[in-house]
Amino acid sequence: MTAPNNAPGLPWASVDLGPLLPMGVYTCHETWNPERIGALALYCSDGRWGEAFDEFCHKRLLIPRYDRWAVPGGPAWLVPREGGGDLYQATRTQLDFLVRVHQLERIVLIAHYGCAFYRELLHQSADDCLSAQLDDLGTVRTTLRTWFPEIEVEAYLAMQRGKSLSFHQLSDGSITP
Repeated sequence: MTAPNNAPGLPWASVDLGPLLPMGVYTCHETWNPERIGALALYCSDGRWGEAFDEFCHKRLLIPRYDRWAVPGGPAWLVPREGGGDLYQATRTQLDFLVRVHQLERIVLIAHYGCAFYRELLHQSADDCLSAQLDDLGTVRTTLRTWFPEIEVEAYLAMQRGKSLSFHQLSDGSITP
């Protein structure tokens, strides 16, 4: 099935839809780029942070079109927890796949202030969860460096105070200024 060509000269005006697809409801301005960047960012799925995570990865870390892995708690999925073995193993399996098939060279871990995953897990306030989040980021960074010694692993904490958002790098077990 092919859409009628009602706009000569526009590459998207006539699209081969295949036998079972209806007409598209939206055509992106962004064009396909087959080049892999070799970077993955693992962060929390909280949509309030999504644009900030993208901005940080694009403008500060200079990784365009990076692979995104957004799940509640983000890097927390790679911390072995009592009763969470299935989650931990599934995460490891998927990460092995991404490293191999997407040819990853860099993994960026981002935890954020006020994460509901931690508040639910620890039954504490956002401020009281920070030390656990920092400990977990360090643990996950060490784990990934052990599993994938050839891959660069970075860890960051995203902070929110009022309307301001900032990112702080974890270095040698602590946040660097």
